Amino acid sequence: MKIVHTNGSNKDFYKICEALDVSLNANAPGRKEAGLNSLYDIENIKDVFLLYKDGIVIGSAGLWQHCAEVCELIRVFVLDEHRGNGYVGLLAEKVEELAKSKGYNKIKLRTWSSTPYAVRAYEKLGYSEVTASKAGIKDKFARALALSGFRVFMEKEIK
Repeated sequence: MKIVHTNGSNKDFYKICEALDVSLNANAPGRKEAGLNSLYDIENIKDVFLLYKDGIVIGSAGLWQHCAEVCELIRVFVLDEHRGNGYVGLLAEKVEELAKSKGYNKIKLRTWSSTPYAVRAYEKLGYSEVTASKAGIKDKFARALALSGFRVFMEKEIK
């Protein structure tokens, strides 16, 4: 097992994000139809952790800066056949350590209500569900998804 710190231009990150988007399109109602596919901007992500097993990328997690105090845990994914081994926790821990070292005091994330396993995993890591308003989500589409119950917003203090 190996974890590598890189950025969004890494070809293996692109590969794992493709797998994440396929998974989300299959599991998150309305996502594909709404054109929500983040592959168009992943190269702008400055901090990414990739998890490798036997030289093959099997997971990822990234950090996105919102402001000087708050960042977001993004593009968290582990291939289906490797789930249940605590890898999401390992990746989230790396992002949280980096966030602390950069001076952030809060980390947010977004997930889908149709992926309750993800919500449970984040709760085990200390994240709590918050409203879209408390999460600071201003985008009308994201707020509508939250109000419809499709989107789940969570956060954690990391002082």
